[in-house]
This record gives sequence, C-alpha cells and structure tokens, in this order.
Amino acid sequence: MVRFGIIDRYIGRTVLMMILIAAVVLTTIAGIITFIDQTRHLGSGTIDFMFLVWYVLMQLPGLFVLLFPIAVLLGGVIGLGLLSKNSELVVMQSSGLSKAQIILSACKMIIPIAIVVSVIGQVVVPELEQYAENSYNYAESGGKVSRTNWGIWLRDGEDFISIRRVMSDNSIHEISKYEFEGINLVKISTASTGVYNHDKGNWDIFNVNNVVYGDRYITKYDRPIESWDLYLNPDRMEIFNFSIDDLSVPELVDYINYLESNNIDAARYRTALYKKFVLPFAMIVMLLLGASTVFGSLRSVPMSARVLLGLVLGFLFYIVNEVLPNFTYVAGLPPSIGVVIPPLLFVVLSFYLLNRKV
Repeated sequence: MVRFGIIDRYIGRTVLMMILIAAVVLTTIAGIITFIDQTRHLGSGTIDFMFLVWYVLMQLPGLFVLLFPIAVLLGGVIGLGLLSKNSELVVMQSSGLSKAQIILSACKMIIPIAIVVSVIGQVVVPELEQYAENSYNYAESGGKVSRTNWGIWLRDGEDFISIRRVMSDNSIHEISKYEFEGINLVKISTASTGVYNHDKGNWDIFNVNNVVYGDRYITKYDRPIESWDLYLNPDRMEIFNFSIDDLSVPELVDYINYLESNNIDAARYRTALYKKFVLPFAMIVMLLLGASTVFGSLRSVPMSARVLLGLVLGFLFYIVNEVLPNFTYVAGLPPSIGVVIPPLLFVVLSFYLLNRKV
C-alpha cells in the first residue's frame, strides 16, 4: 500500500495542479484551433454552428489524452521549478530527502492519474471520436452519402473484396469480389448492394453478376441474391473509417487477428497496440526528464535555463517515441522493440542527469 506523507501530498499537489492547468490550457487551445479549422465546412449538408460546437466538444477528451504527456512535462518542470525557486527543494534535501524521494513523491500522485487518463484514452475516447466522426460524415452528406470516399478492400484467404461505399445505415454498395487459386483469377463477382443478416451472421448480397474463368471458356451468370461470409460486420465496419490511433484496444486486437490470419503484415497495428499500454510509463518518463533538470545550484545554472532544458528533453523524447517505432517495423524488427527502447533510453538519461553534481 502506498503511503502519502505530508511532504508527498505537498509536492504531489503542487506538481499535479500545474499539470492539470497545463492540460486544460493546451486542450482549450487545440479545441479552438480545431473549431476554427472546421468552420470552413459550415453549410455543407446539415452542418451548422451548433453542430460544430458539439463536434469539437466530442473531440476534447481525445485532445486532452493526446496532450496530457506534454502537460505532464510542462507541469512537472513548472511545479518543481517553483519549489526550487522558493528554495523549498533545498530545504527538503537538507532535511534528508534525496532527489529520488522528492521525485517519487510527485510520482505517487501522478501515476494513478496517468493510468486513469490512459484507460480513458483506450476505452472512452475511441468510442466518442468514432461516434463524432460518423455523425460528422452523416451531417456533411445530408444522410445520403457514403461515410468513406475511397472504399474498403478486404482479404479473405486468397480472395479480395472491394466495397466502394458504406452508407450510414451500414449497407454496402458497389461490391466486387475477386477469387483466386494461387496466382490465377478464377472468378469475379460484382453486386449492387449488400445488407447484413444478423440472424445468419453473414451478408445478403443483391443483384450479383458472376464471371467464371475456366481453362477454355468464360461462364457468366446472374443471381438476384447470394449469401457471403465476410470479415466485415456492422461493428467492425468502424475500423475501416478511422486512423490507427482512433481504434480501441479490443478493435486493434480483433483487426490484428484478422490481418495475421490472412498472412497480412500487422506490425503497424501491433505498434499502435503496444504504445497504448506503454502510455502511462511514457508520462512518467516525461516527468522524470523535467525533474532531472530542475535540481542543482541556481548560481551555476539559472532556473530558466534548467526549465528550458527540461522542455527540450521532453519534446525530444516525444518525437523519438513517435518516430522510432515506425522505423523498427520498417526495418523488420519486432514492434515491441521500437515501443520499449525510447522510454528506457530516456529513463537512463534522466537518472544520469539526476546524479550529476551540477
């Protein structure tokens, strides 16, 4: 059981207050920018001013989670910087507290908050953003146009399925299915519409035109309706309309299983999945980096320079943590390596800075 002493509560409260203020300010600024950017769509379909306000409000939790690691960096540096400027850190160290104990006092308060924010980002935010995006696409099209402008491609074993349009009622349109045996195309099926059959768990495909390629002849025949078993269903349909970062953990796991069962590289999605689990640790790394630059004599290095160094290190970690995982799976390395290496490297750096004499 974690115990909170008077000093723990004081340090933790000071740092947490600065973090929350930074998070609210950053989220507000990002929300205003998002709203201004979206005003260019006013008048498209049924989009009006109040709808944009509602849409941006639905985006705020996602922006808060996205910007929270940066807020931890800013709040940690500013909070500990204020304690150092008021000589409170010097008094604490003189009373026997080590640098590690002071940082641990801050972490005791921050770790539970980081875990809660991460859970919200993995469970609540994807649902809110997907709902907001679907509502936006529906409003922009007046409820008549597809949610996707580019269509969907699926792979089922050796077969490939193209779906040109997904409508707001979850019906699919302009469907093509290409069946292969090895590298040989053996059948092409095109259809106008598909509706999911919840009782059977498959799709009822209407107005199907089939072309079968034999060794010597091509056979054509039409059917008013066929039943197709597809990976796609109304729940999984959302996956294809959003970026990787917008998907929840269950959706990522489900899609990874689908990709790997069809021998499709899922490294990008595994990287996104691992990053979600490492997020609380990454927030603590941000705090460590900020804290590692605060300690020391103000005579040797001014506090403003220490704060600036903390911000630079934090943003450097943020960039490396976003970029390096992409290079690892491109290089053929396991996604877990690219996700774990940046936090570990910067933890080592933060401990080195903490142990320096200046």
